[in-house]
Amino acid sequence: MAYVFPMRMLMGLLVAAALGWGCQAAGDRAPAKAQLDCNATYVACGCGCCGGAEPEVKCLSCANGDDLQALIQKDQEAKKDPQCAVMGCSPGTKYVYCDANPQ
Repeated sequence: MAYVFPMRMLMGLLVAAALGWGCQAAGDRAPAKAQLDCNATYVACGCGCCGGAEPEVKCLSCANGDDLQALIQKDQEAKKDPQCAVMGCSPGTKYVYCDANPQ
């Protein structure tokens, strides 16, 4: 009489194999970089903007791939600084893609 492999064990192995085939380590693929929105602008104020003051304009280059999102993240991190309670406001800095938004 031939030994019959128990069906339960076979199904368990099949399920485990099927689930494992689609797995990848997080570092297997680099995340795709988001496409730049060259018409976007942002006013960075750090701890806060002073009302009535015009922000200084700084040019970014869409052609060079300047990353506005990185500046936004940096500004939002600055807002969390506990020193903001005593720092006061700033006129801010307006970031503009000058090669895409001629003034």
